[in-house]
Amino acid sequence: MGSSNGSFKLRVLSALLVAAHCITGVASAPPKHGTQDYSHKFSSVAITGGGYITGIVAHPTEKHLMYTRTDIGSTYRWSERKQQWVPLTDFIAPENVNWMGTESIALDPHHPNRLYLAQGRYVTDPEPAAFFVSDDQGASFDVYEAPFPMGANDLGRNNGERLAVNPFNSDELWFGTRTEGLWKSTDRAKTWKNVTNYPDAAGDGIGILFVVFDPKNKGTIYVGANVPNGLYYTKDNGATWHSIPGQPSAWDPELLDEGHEPASTAPLPMRAVLASNGVLYVTFADFPGPYAINYGIFMKYNTKTQIWTDITPGATNTYPAPFKPQSWPPGGFCGISVDSKDPDTFVVVSLDRDPGPALDSMYYSHDGGKTYKDVSQLSTPEGSGGYWGHPISQAKLKDHTPVPWLSFNWNSQWGGYGAPSPVVGLAKFGWWMSSVLIYPWDSNHVMYGTGATIWATDELNKIGKNKAPNWYIQAQGIEETAVLALMSPTKGGANLFSGVGDIMGMRHVDLTVPQPMYEKPVFSNCDDLDYAGQNPDVVVRVGSSGISYPDGCGSGLYSKDNGINWTMFGQCPPGVGNQTHLAGTIAVDASGKSFVWGSLPTEAPYNETGPASTQDYGKTWVVPKGLTTFTSNVAADNVQAKTFYVVNEGIFYISKDGGVSYKSSPASKTGLPADAGAVPVTSFDKAGEIWLPLGKSGLWHSTNFGSSWSRIGPKGLVATYFTLGKSAPGRSNPALFLWGKTSTAGPTALFRSDDAGVTWARVNDDTHQYGGASIIQGDPRVYGRVYIGMFGRGIVYADIAGHGGKNVPGTIGI
Repeated sequence: MGSSNGSFKLRVLSALLVAAHCITGVASAPPKHGTQDYSHKFSSVAITGGGYITGIVAHPTEKHLMYTRTDIGSTYRWSERKQQWVPLTDFIAPENVNWMGTESIALDPHHPNRLYLAQGRYVTDPEPAAFFVSDDQGASFDVYEAPFPMGANDLGRNNGERLAVNPFNSDELWFGTRTEGLWKSTDRAKTWKNVTNYPDAAGDGIGILFVVFDPKNKGTIYVGANVPNGLYYTKDNGATWHSIPGQPSAWDPELLDEGHEPASTAPLPMRAVLASNGVLYVTFADFPGPYAINYGIFMKYNTKTQIWTDITPGATNTYPAPFKPQSWPPGGFCGISVDSKDPDTFVVVSLDRDPGPALDSMYYSHDGGKTYKDVSQLSTPEGSGGYWGHPISQAKLKDHTPVPWLSFNWNSQWGGYGAPSPVVGLAKFGWWMSSVLIYPWDSNHVMYGTGATIWATDELNKIGKNKAPNWYIQAQGIEETAVLALMSPTKGGANLFSGVGDIMGMRHVDLTVPQPMYEKPVFSNCDDLDYAGQNPDVVVRVGSSGISYPDGCGSGLYSKDNGINWTMFGQCPPGVGNQTHLAGTIAVDASGKSFVWGSLPTEAPYNETGPASTQDYGKTWVVPKGLTTFTSNVAADNVQAKTFYVVNEGIFYISKDGGVSYKSSPASKTGLPADAGAVPVTSFDKAGEIWLPLGKSGLWHSTNFGSSWSRIGPKGLVATYFTLGKSAPGRSNPALFLWGKTSTAGPTALFRSDDAGVTWARVNDDTHQYGGASIIQGDPRVYGRVYIGMFGRGIVYADIAGHGGKNVPGTIGI
């Protein structure tokens, strides 16, 4: 286990940084009248943030050099010139999707160009984690497989940093693992050896959370694991280890509420910072986080005198005084940043006081923790009742571009975590605020990450005067949503509708600026979308509500004005409820008057009811005849009213009465594979024309309402995701887009066909892979445009940029 399994050089990255050569293994000169090979421009659909910011790291000497890590969207570098965050790992291939989460970041204090990333989303993922090593601030990387797993999206991702460079030896790195103790590399992360004499491997899946070097004392390292008495140090570069004396070994009974036991027997270390005066600041909690924390303390350790001091913010040392009554839980502490110019000045943030009142607070001290100012409380307008928040007018970028979805529509029945402020007019100050940074080059500039974005101010000095600073959003360029659904209607005010995890989704009337969330009522995850093919003002969405509404179905809504206003279905269909976690597939017929809702079998186990239909907007639902199993493989014909298609376990079903009844045809009659099952894709403008992407079984096509099918495309074609787009000039057939393979030996990639699948051209290149797509959606109004949704990298769209074999720079959000 001492070394990794080789390495490979990746000399490409962001489309903003390079103009990359496109397409190997695809014909550069397609047959006459075949599919033209174009260059493409890749741009992000601007949502701005949308996911959990787990860490913000700044170089100690190189001005403006900062990086931020995310749990499922990897790492970004701040560009001062562009005033935005630049994604660094869009080259990650689909087979390496586990690398799309960053567990930790390390910078070399003596070599500003060097960057180290610990990449791996899940400890349980069968694919190995890896170390990304760069000598040019992330423009290119060497990649070395790690001999242990990582968990950027697992419990404890809010802590760190686990990875550190020895300031006295730039070739030496140390890493605290989740499962196998402390490890050390002497060749810049190429190979690793287990530090077997470290006293406690803490291999519980959370493991060792931080490694902190003393830059003034060679050989001195402080290490913290998420276990009771988890703090150790060495003064001889790891030859011997000692427990830090006097560390908290039990909870103070005065801190605990009767009837609420802490989750740990003693405070667990979370994060640590060593100030320039030799004081080690450490935050503690009773659970790894970022959720389920009930208790916590904040302490400092004088490494010279070995004296601990409890400096937890509280009623006796904080202004304004803590809001009363404090709702359960009181929460713990996690994020901390010390002013590089003054070791007694810092900010520290509580964690998990949600849902309030007395939400999580950022505390500011200029005297080493003797006294504090409650930044959250001072930043909140009076009368909030303990629900700290920013005026919604501050939810905008520094250039005044609004990020309106951060209001979460102030929906009192929000079904997700964190999210809206209960006070209309406020954007919640934050939740999961585990990453915070006082800018090393301007002590008045502080930024902090939340479960959704990054807030920043240039006026921290106002806090010392008990005044509210002005805040703004500094997340531009970060696109971290997990995309669940995309829809591009043939007509209407928006080319794109999105469904995403945690923040629902948006109606994108402008792809270049953030949009509001869908109107009330809302839910956290939007699982599916559809529109009426001949009446595109009728759109529908379904998702995860978690709330029981007395006047309708909180998991499904329809709109008659192209998604501006929404109405709940009168009630939920059989097998679907307000507590449904995964809502399945919704389909609306071409007229916009018939709906069929197919729940996932995991939510509604196979029985004899089938996907229900409604002709009266959900007031009543009808169990169909002729289709007796629940399935989410449902789609509507976009031209012929009341016509729906279902393909399940090799059987093709068609309904021509709005989903009330179905006629079925077995695979032996239609020619489909015996195990065929997928959501059909239907033509924009031809009744009865259907495509079926069946993965390794290929792409199938019918022009006669599913009576017969033919397999299209070359041998070896793998149709993982499939969609239709606007026809190429001079053609009547739609453009076909495929995420998968067009040959057995070819890459997994995005392809387009202009000639009904006879020839294919690759759309993306190796610099634009994003760890693979979770969904693709063609645009029926713009030839060549295709939207790509990822699990953690938001939505990217590709536009044709011209002829030739090179892709060109696009935009990465706003």
